Amino acid sequence: MNKKLIITLYTLIVVCIGFATVIEKYHGTGFVSEQIYGAWWFSALWAVLTMAAYAYIIKQHLYKRVAVMLLHMSFVVILIGALTTHLFARRGSIGLRSGISTSEYIDKEGNSQQLPFSLMLKEFRIVNYPGTDAPLDYQSIIQYAEGDLQPETEIVVSMNNIGHIDGYRLFQSNYDTDGQGVTLGISYDPYGVAITYLGYILLLVGIIATLMSRKTQMRTLYRKAIQPLAILLPFVLYASPIRANNDLQTVDKDIAHRMGTINVLYNNRICPLNTVATDFVSKLSGSASWKGFSVDEIFVSWMIYYSPWEKQKLIRVKNREVQQLLGINGQWASYSDFLDEYHEYKLENAVNALRAGVDTLDRKGLMEADEKFHMVEMFYQGQFIRMFPYRFGDAVNWYTPGGQSLPREIPVKEQFFIKQSMDYLTESIVTGQHDKAIEIIAKIKLFQREMIGEILPTESTGKAEIFYNTLRSQKWPVFLALTFSLLLCVTMLMSSYKGTWLRAVSLLFLVLLTVYVTLLLGLRWWLSGHIPVSNGHETMLFMAWVLLMITILLRQKFPMILGFGPLISSFCLLVAILAGSDSQITPLMPVLQSPLLSIHVMTVMCAYALFALQMLLGVQAFLLIQKKRNEELERVTALSQLLLYPAVFLLAIGIFLGAVWANVSWGNYWSWDPKESWALITLMVYAAPLHKASVGFFHKPHCYHIYMVGAFLAVIITYFGVNYLLGGMHSYA
Repeated sequence: MNKKLIITLYTLIVVCIGFATVIEKYHGTGFVSEQIYGAWWFSALWAVLTMAAYAYIIKQHLYKRVAVMLLHMSFVVILIGALTTHLFARRGSIGLRSGISTSEYIDKEGNSQQLPFSLMLKEFRIVNYPGTDAPLDYQSIIQYAEGDLQPETEIVVSMNNIGHIDGYRLFQSNYDTDGQGVTLGISYDPYGVAITYLGYILLLVGIIATLMSRKTQMRTLYRKAIQPLAILLPFVLYASPIRANNDLQTVDKDIAHRMGTINVLYNNRICPLNTVATDFVSKLSGSASWKGFSVDEIFVSWMIYYSPWEKQKLIRVKNREVQQLLGINGQWASYSDFLDEYHEYKLENAVNALRAGVDTLDRKGLMEADEKFHMVEMFYQGQFIRMFPYRFGDAVNWYTPGGQSLPREIPVKEQFFIKQSMDYLTESIVTGQHDKAIEIIAKIKLFQREMIGEILPTESTGKAEIFYNTLRSQKWPVFLALTFSLLLCVTMLMSSYKGTWLRAVSLLFLVLLTVYVTLLLGLRWWLSGHIPVSNGHETMLFMAWVLLMITILLRQKFPMILGFGPLISSFCLLVAILAGSDSQITPLMPVLQSPLLSIHVMTVMCAYALFALQMLLGVQAFLLIQKKRNEELERVTALSQLLLYPAVFLLAIGIFLGAVWANVSWGNYWSWDPKESWALITLMVYAAPLHKASVGFFHKPHCYHIYMVGAFLAVIITYFGVNYLLGGMHSYA
């Protein structure tokens, strides 16, 4: 009876959290915080589940196993810490203006509360990335004093740097547009945080003890799984031919390439013009080239010979309704196709109707076409070629060629160069003066070095970025890898992985794919200046790399992994290239610059990689069940169960590292954000099979594998569903 109660309560909590994330989408965060997460009955569910679980542990004498006891005790301590925070923590916000002292803050209910000290803003400053206007950090210098004393003690509150005063924590929340005021978040929770952190420490100790214990099933599972096996499924590669066009006016390849190396300010970072060209052409056409022309040739030629290029059908429009509005046959449109005979935008009425809430057309298709049209408009406005920097003290402004409203502080000579150099370059290109064009390009680079030479990327960095742009914009290696991995796995399955040649081919493919992914990640890390785990594109790349590392490490003991690892890695690469604008390198938001965040994301992605492997092991198990290959089925099941331990432990560690990061960044270690909630759901879903000895359902291999295949849905919702359907603070990822 007690076991059934535990299973019922456990399932009920998972379902309640899942439904709460959906309800939040329609009724708001405040509603679910009050009616579900903060409700007495929700706390009661956790309390009853905890008591029932410990009654079962005592009944079964599981307390004699130290590792098991530590693990379960850690979750109890964490829950006690959460309850303490819920009951006794104080949170709110305080607005500060420069030179004005105050000791009152507004709590979550909107009531005014008194602080035991006074605060005054001495200075607020925004620190930008060198040479750009992108914010690197927001810093508030605060003076404080207790009682009636004049403020003398100073603290600095910035992103990822919380201020501490007598148990109160102050964190950066917002700032006034005039730069003379800030809004700080306030949190007072000395007991809940301490108890919760103690729970995290116990959890880590319990995980280590479990992995080292001889009383767990891991050693038995290892012995069962350490045998060769094979795996996998089929796919089709689609490729489109490229045709050359010799009739269109284009800039000389050498000149276009040299212009692609000129630095510009783009996405709040300094990068080669080639990066802009790559994003521009890829966004319009969906490819890194068009009719044999490189991105540099297309971008620069459109700048110079804009009239004939406006008529070239290089803009891909997939939606048929949009095609009808534009009056085109097929998927390809020119810029001119978007304008009628009066030079009016053909999609304007449809876009306005959509923004007004009238869904007359497919929203996604219309907005994609509208975005591509306005990219060309931005191109004509010069927003993609801000290539002339000028320093004003510590600040650097970037100007477009031919800028007409330059500040008077810029000397006449420099103003003339900014306004006229591109005209001279255009003239030399059109008239075929190759050497003169090269000379002007060199002068533009010299101008940049004289203005901000110390913060410009080095020549080697520029070449690396151009090489990276070539790699990231090519989709065929990913499709080739996906196709080859599927064909290889089918061959492995048919041959039961007995051929030496198959082992050699699979190993060679694994090495090549690992080199490719490592190169992508390494270049991105070098160019961005941070560990590449900050968005969907980067986390998918990292997950692909992790899977390949796991495959390399386990290939000797578990040859079956050679079928799974490259396949799932290739699928991750496919998702990465479908991530769109996420593939662009941009400066990190200030709050995302903490090393804790990188470790948190990497740990969670490692867990997801292992869950993906278990899902495919489940698919393989179904094939083995049909063929009645019981011995191989036992090994597959043992390997899946063996991987479950590190997968669940990594996810648990990742979740609580994320909680520490959130606590350091904005003073709150858990906020029931949809991403947090679904990560917890995923942890609870995958923790269930760890209790195989207590839950008879998992004793049967087919039941276990059905569960593991279905459980991967929780991972998909956590990673993709929350981002695209539920939103929340984590939707940037």
